[in-house]
Order: sequence, then C-alpha cells, then structure tokens
Amino acid sequence: MMKQHITLLIFGVLVLKYGTFLEIRAPRIAIVGGGIGGASASHFLTELFNGSLMIDLYEAKTIGGRLATVNIDNNEIEAGGSVIHPKNMYMQKFVKLMGLDHNYLSEQKYGIWNGDEFVFEESTWYIVSMAKLFYRYGFQLYRLKSYVDDIVKDFGKIYDLQDDGKSFVNVTELLSAMNEEFPRLLQVSLKDYLLQKGFTERLINEVVEATTVVNYGQDVDIQSFVGLISLAGAGVDLWSVKGGNKRVPEHLINSNKYVNVIQSRVTIVRKKEVIDDSYKYEVTSMNKDSKDSMTSSYDIVIIAAPLTHDQEFPIKFAGFLDDLVFPGDYQTTYATFINGDLNPKYFDLQDTLEAILSCNPNKTKISSIGKVNSVNGLTKINSRIWKICSRESMESNLIDNMFSQVTEKEEIAWKAYPHYSTNVRLDKFKLHDAIYHVNAIEWAGSAMEMSAVAGRNVAILAYNDFVQKYNFTSDKEVYKDSIGKVEL
Repeated sequence: MMKQHITLLIFGVLVLKYGTFLEIRAPRIAIVGGGIGGASASHFLTELFNGSLMIDLYEAKTIGGRLATVNIDNNEIEAGGSVIHPKNMYMQKFVKLMGLDHNYLSEQKYGIWNGDEFVFEESTWYIVSMAKLFYRYGFQLYRLKSYVDDIVKDFGKIYDLQDDGKSFVNVTELLSAMNEEFPRLLQVSLKDYLLQKGFTERLINEVVEATTVVNYGQDVDIQSFVGLISLAGAGVDLWSVKGGNKRVPEHLINSNKYVNVIQSRVTIVRKKEVIDDSYKYEVTSMNKDSKDSMTSSYDIVIIAAPLTHDQEFPIKFAGFLDDLVFPGDYQTTYATFINGDLNPKYFDLQDTLEAILSCNPNKTKISSIGKVNSVNGLTKINSRIWKICSRESMESNLIDNMFSQVTEKEEIAWKAYPHYSTNVRLDKFKLHDAIYHVNAIEWAGSAMEMSAVAGRNVAILAYNDFVQKYNFTSDKEVYKDSIGKVEL
C-alpha cells in the first residue's frame, strides 16, 4: 500500500514537471474602471476564457463611467456620451445581447452660428435646405460625405480582424491594420488634411468646425483621425440606447456572474517579486465610504480609465523598472441642462431653432445648444428641456440672456475626452507583461465604439499572453477541458 502511494506521488511530480497534464488555474483578473471600456473587456475576457476566470472590477464612482443620465423635470436625460453610429457593430451587438432597445434620435431643425450670424439655417422644407447648402458649399458636402463613408468602411475591417483573434500592442498597429494610411492622420491637423484633399476653407471653418466643436469641444486643429470620427458622428440614423446608454455597461457587468464589483478607487498597482507561479501584481484600493484600504493579488491587471495627471483618481505604479508616464491632458466639457424657453432675440432669430451649433466657440461662448428628449423616448408635451455644451462654466447672466422662464438648471463638468493635437504619440495597450490599458485608444479617437474595440483588443492580448505563459493551446474548448481536469 505504501509503495502505491509513493508511485502515485512520483507520477504526480513527473506530470507537473513535464506538463503532460499541466494544471492550469483560472486567471485572477483586476479591471479598473466600470465604463464601456471596462465592461467590454470583462465581456470579451469571459468569452475567451469560456467562463474559467475570476474578475474583480473596481469602480470609484458609478458603473457606466462617462455614460450617465441626469434628471430634469422628472425626465432622465443623457448627460454623457449620447450618440451611436449605425455602423458601430459592438454597440449593436451588446444591445441585442442584453435585450435592450434602440432609441432613434429625432430630426432637429438646426443652424450653424458664428456669433455674428447664422452661416446656415435649416428650413422646414427639405428641398429648400438642400438648395441653401448647395448655394453655400457646392458639391463639397457630397464629396466630404463620400470620403467619410470610405473611412468608416475601412474602420469596419477591425471587426473581422478581431473575430480572427488578431490583437495589437499599441494604437498605431491597430490603426495600420484598418488602413496603413491611418497613423499618418494622427500627425496632421484636420484643417490641413482637408485642405490637402481639396476642400474649401469655408466648408472647413463652418461645417467641419461645427462638428468638432459639438463632439469634442475643440477646433479644426485637432488631429485628422479624431476629426473624421467627429464628421462620421454627424451622419444620419444616429441612435442611443433606450433607458440610457449607461445600460450597456451596467448590463454587461451586472449580468456577468464571473465579475465581482468592488466599489473602491484604486490607488496603487504594484509589481510583485514573483516566486514560482505566484500572482504577479498587487492592487491597492480605498473604500469610497471610508479611508480603509485593501490589497489583492492578480495575474492580470486591466486599466480601463484615463491615466493622465489631471484625473480625479490618479493611480501610482510601484516596483516597475520603467517609469509608466502618461502625458497629455483631458478636455473639460460643461454640460448645462436648462428647463426654460430659448430666447430667439438673443440669437437674432425670427423663429426658434431646436439646435444651434457653434463654429466659433471663442465668440459664441457655447459649443452647442439643443432640445433634448428623455432616454425613454417619452418627454412631457411641450417640454422645455435644453442641453448646452460649453468649454467653460456658463455664467448665470448669459443663461438669463439666452433663456426665459428658467425653472431648473444643472451643470455637469466632464473630463470628457483627450485634448487633441498633432504631437506624435506612441500609446500602448500593453504596459507591462500582464498590465493593459484600454483607454490608450482615446488618443486616436474617443467614442463608445472605440472603447469597445479597445476592450476587445486588450482582452485578446491578455488571453493570448496567458495562454503562452502556460504553454497550452488557445482553443477555447481545449482550455475548457483543461480546467475541467483541474477541477476533477
């Protein structure tokens, strides 16, 4: 009997040494940030590991991140990211997967304002509006739309690449895989790029500027790739998620039984001295309701939050040979919600418009003003709810001049997106052996779909690195069998 025990013991040692039936533990993963980037990363990781994983998701505030709503006049209104493009395949997939509904955005009569006059004012008659656009811009608008459609088509190549398991360690590689010319767009301003393409200054300074100001709060000196994303966001058939776009990350996270949400802010990510097969990283967090801190160990750490110095909750990286430095700043956008009546006289309007877009925010003081509806698609009859976007906080006297009969006002300041320039950046998705950064993609372009793409890219990177570390096949079904053997 004793010999049998010794034989089994020796056999077990040989199995572990030579890997005939290598024991694989389910990876322990930390995700920092509960926005759409962290939510999509958790979803795609769960798919890749076939549920054989453990995820702790740290969120300092509220699940959803920059997707949030505000209550005005008993209506829930989008306060953060609000528009989704019809070609955004991951957002479409998530909505269908979670059983959510589309909330299609209604057409609004709009005008483009430079502070002195409206360079374009839409008519209630479609044919009149088209004639006015053609008179001012000729065939330029049609050319611009065709060009942007080609960019969107090239962007769509990422879906097939990721379906094939392709991943990229930095943003430049990912963009090059879509179109080898895309990285060059990061190095030239949108204005210069469009001038090179033969578009007129009038079109650029009015129509194009209006889209970059309303979408990113910045002028046409931003880099071209994000500028083209902004133009794509001015298309037709735009939509949002019924009940609020925040429902996507909420559902992806809360319906995933492998995700444990920890309501704490992460303060330190530390590299451990690894002995044998111990966990590589420690994450220290602080409870939001107290000053108590806790530390846990992980195989993989995924940062799904901005890491620039100007963030509310900075993260310190300790024990790394290379300094992890994240240059740049985020653009602050003020979203001010008004329950009142727009004053046409302030804008020298004969009739009230439903949306005003600025092409000269330094003079107009606002980036845009628009009438908004409930995230549920139902707004009270004769609703007077408006949303103002601006680069600075709106002064009370300016609001009083723009509106009358104001009964409610609320302002939300967002570190909404990077402050874009044409400075060359080498942003990395992979920061260390098993530390990844979803929000690196924001320096190419900030949008819900961009974060979802980055979330899947980081998930594939993390999965492939873990597979390589343990020297076993990356086939999901084989991996599932391996876990089964461990459990048995």
